[in-house]
Amino acid sequence: MNQLFVGRLPRNMESSKLEDIFREFGELSRCDIKQGVNLSYGFVEYTDDACASKALEKCNGMTVDGEQIVVEIAKAPARKRDANTCFRCGNEGML
Repeated sequence: MNQLFVGRLPRNMESSKLEDIFREFGELSRCDIKQGVNLSYGFVEYTDDACASKALEKCNGMTVDGEQIVVEIAKAPARKRDANTCFRCGNEGML
């Protein structure tokens, strides 16, 4: 439960700003942003489940640069950055 999905981020959001928002609730082990067409999304992961729970409670619905963000428990385990698997299907090879 220590990994959270953060959706509806402003398109120009930088990882450092996302990190600043979520670091308030505990030590982060991961903070990534993926660029979407109109909006972006990201993942934050805490070293402690209690910190993730508090961040989920406090940040879901928060307004960031005019966008109301969505924070949810991530539905899949974190992928390793060097993994050679497709994000969508999980098969070997980057698609």
